[in-house]
Amino acid sequence: MSLRGHHIATTAVVQTARFLVVRFDRILCALPSQGVRGVLTPAEAGTGSQVTAVGITYQDIDLASRLGVTLDPANSDMRVVLYSNGQTNGAMRVEAVIGMIEVEREECRPLPSHFQHEERTWISGTTMCKDELVLILTPEWVLGELGEVVAGATGQRVLSAS
Repeated sequence: MSLRGHHIATTAVVQTARFLVVRFDRILCALPSQGVRGVLTPAEAGTGSQVTAVGITYQDIDLASRLGVTLDPANSDMRVVLYSNGQTNGAMRVEAVIGMIEVEREECRPLPSHFQHEERTWISGTTMCKDELVLILTPEWVLGELGEVVAGATGQRVLSAS
């Protein structure tokens, strides 16, 4: 508040980034926290190709196979992460949820320049969690394939951004 009783607007510079860290086999991945809508057990999520939570339907995303890993369905730590960009909603099964982390922006590193192909659209960078390398996944890539899957079921053609 100023001396005249007026509020003074200030701009805060965000110096940190928040991520939900999940595990696929031995691969740690970070999902930007603003897209996380919830975490369910497999029993809560059910076995269908959709999960409905709080009136919102989330389409199944097989992110594990896109990352080249197989999930162990008997794993008691398995969870279903509900993720959204505001337009597309996806539910992905993960081997384990490590937890939410907050890191300084300078601790988020871009991919090294020798990565020159489509992986640059999958992974926006890396960071560290508990002395382990974590891949920061691009939300558009995580949810982008969903458009092709849904469109394929309805017979429509949709171009993917990934």
